[in-house]
Amino acid sequence: MAIRLPQRKQQSGFSLVELGVVMVIVGVIGIIAWRWVASTREPLQRPAIVSQLAEAQVALEGFVLAQSRLPCAASNINGIEDCSSATGLFLPWRTLGLSSRFGQLHYGVNRGGAGLNLAPAPGALERLVSPDLNLAYSGIPSADSDLPNDADVTTALAGVTAAMAAAKAQRDAEPNGLDWCRVLRRFAANPSAAGVLQAGNATASVPVAYVIAHPGLNQVFEGSNVVGGVGGRQFDFPGRAQSADFDDISIAVGPADLSGRIGCATRLSAMQAGGQAAYAAYDNALLVQEYWSLRVFDIEQARSAVSGAESGVTLAAVNLALAAGSAALAIASASNTEGLTVFGIVLAGINAEVARIEVILAAIDLVDAKNALQDSIDKEAAVRAYVIQLYETLALAMNDAVLLDKKGLNP
Repeated sequence: MAIRLPQRKQQSGFSLVELGVVMVIVGVIGIIAWRWVASTREPLQRPAIVSQLAEAQVALEGFVLAQSRLPCAASNINGIEDCSSATGLFLPWRTLGLSSRFGQLHYGVNRGGAGLNLAPAPGALERLVSPDLNLAYSGIPSADSDLPNDADVTTALAGVTAAMAAAKAQRDAEPNGLDWCRVLRRFAANPSAAGVLQAGNATASVPVAYVIAHPGLNQVFEGSNVVGGVGGRQFDFPGRAQSADFDDISIAVGPADLSGRIGCATRLSAMQAGGQAAYAAYDNALLVQEYWSLRVFDIEQARSAVSGAESGVTLAAVNLALAAGSAALAIASASNTEGLTVFGIVLAGINAEVARIEVILAAIDLVDAKNALQDSIDKEAAVRAYVIQLYETLALAMNDAVLLDKKGLNP
C-alpha cells in the first residue's frame, strides 16, 4: 500500500526579493517625478519672484508720492520701518501696506552722503524748493507811492501783494515731494559722495537710490547679499548671472532712473519755470516802473512848459500893448511939435509889429506846450495800462508757482 505524503499549501503574495525590486522601481520613479516637478516649477517660480519684486517697487514709489520720502528699512521681519537704525535690512512691508510674504525681502535705501538722505525720518525733510525762488520781491509801489494810483492800479497792486504773501507763506510751509526730488537731484549730481548706498562686489560697484533683494529659489542670500559678505556689502549687482552658488534676484534703482520714474524732472522743471516766470514779470515791472516815473516827470515838465508859454503869451501881449501905446504917444507928441520925422513913426511901427509877432509866437508856443502836455498824458496812461498788465501777469505767475509747489508730486 502506497503512502501519500501531505502536500504543502501554495503561498500567495510577493517575496522579499520581489518587494525589494518594486520599492526600488517606485523610488526611481519618485526621484524622476520629483526632478520633473522641480524642473517644471522653477520657470514658474522665477516670474513669481520678479512679480513680487515689482510689486514691492511699486509700493515703495507709491510711498514716495504719499509721504514725500522713501521709507527707512525695517530692523527685523516685523515689517515696520525703523529710521533710528543705521543697520536695518528688511523691507518694511507692514509700513508699505504689503502682506507678510514680503518679509523675506531685503531692502536698502540711500541714507548716506551729506544732504543726500532719501529716507529721512518723518518730519525731517529739508525745505529746498520755493515758489518765489527764495527771493524777496520788493520795489513794487504801494498805495502811497508817488506814481499814479487809480482804481485799476490799486486793484492790480492788491493782487500782487496777495500773491507775494501767498508765495512767502508757501515758502515757509511743510516740505513736500518737490523738496525730496531736490535731494534726489543732489544725489544724481554727486553719486560718488562718501557713504552713499552701493550695489556691487569687491572689485566694482554703482551708487543706487534703493535695492530690493530676494533670496531666490533656495531661500538663502548669497554673494554680496550676505550680510557682512564680500567687501562688507549687503547688495550684489542686480542682474548678476545665475549659477550653482548664486540664485538671488534683485532690483536696484539709481537716482536718475528714480527721478524719471517718480516724475521729478517734469515737476521740478514746471516749478522752476513758474518761479522764473514770476521773477521775469517782476523784473519787467520794475523796469517799466522806471519808464513810468519818467513819463510822470515828463507830464510835470510839460505842465511847467504850458505855464511858461502862458506867461510868455501874457508878457507878449503886455509888450504889444506897450508898443502900441508908445507908438500912439510918439505920433501924438510929434503932431504937436515941429520935429515929426519919418524915422520916429517907422520905429514905433516896427516896435508894434515886433510885439505883435511875439504875441503870435507865444500863442504858438502855448499851443505846442499844451499839445506836448496832452501827448505826455496819453503816453503816461498807456504806460500805466501796461504796468497794470505787468502787475496782473506777476500776480498770476506767482499764484501759478504757489499752486505748483503746493501740488508737489500729486497728479
